[in-house]
Amino acid sequence: METGKLCIDIGGTKTLFAIINKSGILKSKKVDTPKSKEFFLEVIKKEIEEYLPISNGIINVSVAGRLNNNGNVIFCPNIPILGFNLMNFLHGFSKNVNIENDGNCFGLYHLHNGDFKGAKSGFAVVWGTGIGSSIIYQNNIYKGTGIATESGHIIADYKNGKDIEDLIGGRAIKRLYNMEGFEMHKLAESGNETAISNFRHIGKLFGYYLSSLCLVLDPQVIILGGSFANSWKFMKYDVNEVLREKLVRKKIKIKIAKGKFYVIRGAYFIDGK
Repeated sequence: METGKLCIDIGGTKTLFAIINKSGILKSKKVDTPKSKEFFLEVIKKEIEEYLPISNGIINVSVAGRLNNNGNVIFCPNIPILGFNLMNFLHGFSKNVNIENDGNCFGLYHLHNGDFKGAKSGFAVVWGTGIGSSIIYQNNIYKGTGIATESGHIIADYKNGKDIEDLIGGRAIKRLYNMEGFEMHKLAESGNETAISNFRHIGKLFGYYLSSLCLVLDPQVIILGGSFANSWKFMKYDVNEVLREKLVRKKIKIKIAKGKFYVIRGAYFIDGK
């Protein structure tokens, strides 16, 4: 029987488990990410015990957060495991465990897929419940000392300290507009003028976010993925208007990620094998 690595994508809303090898995804399951730590660990344990026996023993994990060198979760605004030693927990199932931030996994997938080919520098953004990102420089992921590219938490409103995720992340959309992003997308698709206007405003804010990052990173290519990438056509005009207004360089190439499951596919490459 064909086997592969057990890859896990722990997101703020959904968690995906998959057996992946060089040929692709062999088996997968998606579950809701629990809101309590106890239930979260129970679900992770149950699914690992189901999937690990049919894997090659390697566990690669993408998480919407950051860990320190000891394996403790030091940053995870959308998952109930702050301060928990995730690495030790996973070592209870396998000694071969590798964990990476979800934004970097998104970047890894596109780096290995050749989407940054010919570009000295690039920026990848995955925009869903939160906003994850990664910097590609000279064909590598730039990590700094560990928390580089947590760009979703750059302050966007200096009056109250809110970051860009507080303004246009998935949970912010639910709070501000009393509906999920996909519901707003359906309304916009049907021609609802209010939904279209909302997306234009969101696009303008996203444009300010991108322009600030571009002035620091000067990427040749930007790749956008996540659920909000599906609504790009309603936002792209306003995003590009802001970029034209704020940037010195005339043109930034923005690509929309193709396919599905690119974060968990990127998790496959965490260990470099």
